[in-house]
Amino acid sequence: MNFDFIRLPVTFVVLCALQVFILNHIQLFGCAMPLFYVWFVVTMKKGTPKWAMMCWAFAMGMTLDIFTNTPGVAAAAMTAIAMAQPYLLDLFMTRESDEQITPSYATIGKKPFANFTIVMVTSYCVIYYTLEMFSFMNGLKWLECVVGSALLTIALILAFDRLRNKG
Repeated sequence: MNFDFIRLPVTFVVLCALQVFILNHIQLFGCAMPLFYVWFVVTMKKGTPKWAMMCWAFAMGMTLDIFTNTPGVAAAAMTAIAMAQPYLLDLFMTRESDEQITPSYATIGKKPFANFTIVMVTSYCVIYYTLEMFSFMNGLKWLECVVGSALLTIALILAFDRLRNKG
């Protein structure tokens, strides 16, 4: 039985609520904010149709844009990484891996999953903060936001995935 029919909407609602009600209120050093909802796209199954992945990512981004007053920024960044996810995942997986595999420590290995997460989250943060600031005039602030948020989000995703796959 395919549980994605239930898992995806529930995960969508939980991640949106977590981000809006808790994580958006955490800002370390005035620039680093955990963007944990990126985990939704990072852990999409390998065989998920690209159109479905992009629709889910756009919907999540648009939902977060509505609640955080960032018109289209999260939607554009989420859609962009959803478009790149299948191709990046192929770079970090072995050729003989299952077509319906969900990326995690347990399925693709510690180092490949960590590298995949780093690339995905960093790409997201670069796109997100470039669109949010819409200027490179304050390049240092942009770099602080990208690096700080990327590091915080990567640490959060890797820790959560490690705990989730422990049992």
